[in-house]
Amino acid sequence: MQSLHLLLVEDNVLDAELTIAQLERADYAVDASIVYDSASFVSALERNRFDVILADFVMPTFSGIEALTIASERSPDTPFIFVSGLLGEEHAVDMLKRGATDYVLKQRLQRLPAVVRRAMREAAERAQRIAVERALRETETHFRLLVEALKDYAVITLDPEGRIRTWNVASERILGFPAQDVLGQSASIFYNQEDREASVFDNELDVARREGSASDDRWLWRKDGHSFFASGVTTAIRTENNELIGFSKIVRDATDAHMAADALRLAKDQAESANRAKDHFLAVLSHELRTPLTPILAAVRLLEIKHPLPVEAHPTLDLIRRNVELEARLIDDLLDLTSIARGKLSLNFASVAMDTLLASALDMSEADLRAKNLKLETHFEAPQFVVLGDAARLQQIAWNLMKNAVKFTPAGGRIEVRTWNPDATTIAVSVTDSGIGISSEALPRIFSAFEQADDSITRSFGGLGLGLAIASTLAQKHGGTLSAYSEGRDTGARFTLTLPLAKVQPAHEAVPLRAASQEEHARSLRVLLVEDNEQTSSAMAEVLEMLGHRVEVATTVGSALEHAKNSSFDLLVSDIGLPDGSGLDIARAWTALQPDTPAVAITGYGMDEDIRRCREAGFRDHLTKPVNFSRLEALIQTLAESAP
Repeated sequence: MQSLHLLLVEDNVLDAELTIAQLERADYAVDASIVYDSASFVSALERNRFDVILADFVMPTFSGIEALTIASERSPDTPFIFVSGLLGEEHAVDMLKRGATDYVLKQRLQRLPAVVRRAMREAAERAQRIAVERALRETETHFRLLVEALKDYAVITLDPEGRIRTWNVASERILGFPAQDVLGQSASIFYNQEDREASVFDNELDVARREGSASDDRWLWRKDGHSFFASGVTTAIRTENNELIGFSKIVRDATDAHMAADALRLAKDQAESANRAKDHFLAVLSHELRTPLTPILAAVRLLEIKHPLPVEAHPTLDLIRRNVELEARLIDDLLDLTSIARGKLSLNFASVAMDTLLASALDMSEADLRAKNLKLETHFEAPQFVVLGDAARLQQIAWNLMKNAVKFTPAGGRIEVRTWNPDATTIAVSVTDSGIGISSEALPRIFSAFEQADDSITRSFGGLGLGLAIASTLAQKHGGTLSAYSEGRDTGARFTLTLPLAKVQPAHEAVPLRAASQEEHARSLRVLLVEDNEQTSSAMAEVLEMLGHRVEVATTVGSALEHAKNSSFDLLVSDIGLPDGSGLDIARAWTALQPDTPAVAITGYGMDEDIRRCREAGFRDHLTKPVNFSRLEALIQTLAESAP
C-alpha cells in the first residue's frame, strides 16, 4: 500500500470522505489534512510537505482559484488537482493554463486515483529531469560522474550538428549500441525510416536551438532491431556568451508507461461508451415508465369533465392526480441522480401550507399504516405554517419520511408527526417512530445515496437507500435542513425537517376542483394529435373533444405528415418517440406544411437536452409525460382566445 500525504481543500464533509475513500480503495494509505479557508491552507503549506493538493473549485469563503494561486507561489512543485462538480470545460482549460495539474469531476470520482497517480509520477519525473538538466550545466567531471551513475536514463551529448560525443552506460543498456559503434554518428540512427525522411531529429535540434530544449516522445529502435517507446528531452548547451556548443539528449524507456496509458485511454473510451449506452437505456426506460401514467391522468380529467361528482369525491381525484405526478417526479430522481448531485433540480416555488401538505402525505400512507397496525399520532402545533416552496417536492420529502418510518417500524408500533415553530421565521416538522433505530456508526451516512445502515437492513427491508438522500437534497434546495437522531439500535428514530417560513402567511383555505367546460374556450380548435400508444391517444383525444375541440389522431410520422398535407389544423400535439421516426421530423416539416400553426411536444424524455432539441425543431412548448392536463388546457385556451 502506497502512502499518500494529501492536502484536501474542501468545505463539504461528505465530499471529503468520498474523496478519501476513493483513494483508499485504490490502495493508498491516505494521511489527509482538510482545510477550507485561506489561513488554514497557507498554514498547512508552511508546516508540511504534501504529495498532492486536491481542491474544490467553488466554496463559500475560499475559491479554488485562490488556492491555486497560493500553491503556485508557495509549493509550485506539488501537483494541484481540482475535484469539483461545477467545473465546466471552459473553466477547466483556464485552470490548466494557470498551472493546475489536472481536474476530476465529482460525478466521475473513480478517475481520481489514476489522475493522482499520474500527477505524482509526472511530478517525480519532472523533478528528476530538472535535476539532471541542472547537473549537466555543472563541471564536466561532475557531469561524467552523474551520467554514469544513472541507470534508467540514456544521457547522450551531441555536437552542434547532432553527432554523438559521449555515451553513458545506461545508453548502451537502453539502446543496445556500444560506444564505439555510435560515437561520431548522428543520433538520427535510432529513428525509424519514416521519421528520418521527415527530418524529425533535425527539427528537434532546431526547436532546442530556438527555445532551449525540446521534448520528444516517440518509438526508437535498438541495435537488435526491436523498438521501444522513448520519453526524451534534448537541451541546447551554451557558453556564458550564449554560444551553442552542443546538445544533451536524455532518453528513458517509457514503453510500460506508454502501454499502460494506451490501455487506460482504451478503458476510458469503453467506459464512456458504456456510460452513453446507460444514459440511452435510462432515457428509454424513463419514457416507458412515464407513458402509462398519461391515460390515468386523462381518466381523472374525464371524470371531472363528464360526471357531476359530489364535493367529497374531489379529494380522491386530487389524490390520484398527485400520486401519478409524484410517481413521475420519482422516476426523474431515480433515473437521474446526477442532476441532483449537480444541483440542477427544477423547482416551482409558490405558497404552500405545510399542514395541508402533511395531511395529504399521511393520507397517502394510510394503507401502509393500516397494513402494519401502526398507531399514528399527529400534533400540528405550528401557528405559522406557510412556506415558499415546490409543493410536489415538499410532499415528496414528507412522503419519503413517512415511508421510511412505516418501513422500519415493527407491526403494532407508533409513529408521531409533529409541527412547531422553533422561532418566528422557521417551521419544523418531525417524524418519530418506535422502529429499529439507527446505530451511531450509521448516522453520519444516513443521507448518502445508495446507503443503508448495514447489509442486514438491506436484506431484511430491501430498497436502494435513495429516499432519505433525495429528501435531504430537496430540503437544502428549499433553504432548509433535514436531520436524523437516534439513541441507537432498537430505540426508534426521529427525522426533523426545518424550512424557512414565507414572509406572508395567507389564510389557509381549501380550493375545490373546478370542472372545465366547453364554454370556457373562446372557440373550438382543430387539433392533430400524434401518439402511437393507443391508450394514451384515445384518452387524450377524448379529453380534448370533451373540451370542445375537433381531434384527428395519427400514430406515425408518415400518417401525421399526410394529415398535415391534406387538412388545415390550429394546433399540433405530438409525441417524440414514434415507430417510424421522431416527432422532431414532424415539427421540422410542420412549419412548411402549416405555416404559423403552433406545435406542442409531448414526450417521456424530459431532460434539458430533449427540451432544447424540441425547441430547435420548431415546437413552441414541451410537456413531459405524464401530461399535465391543466397546463395543456391552458395552452389550448390561450391559442383559442387568440385565434381569429
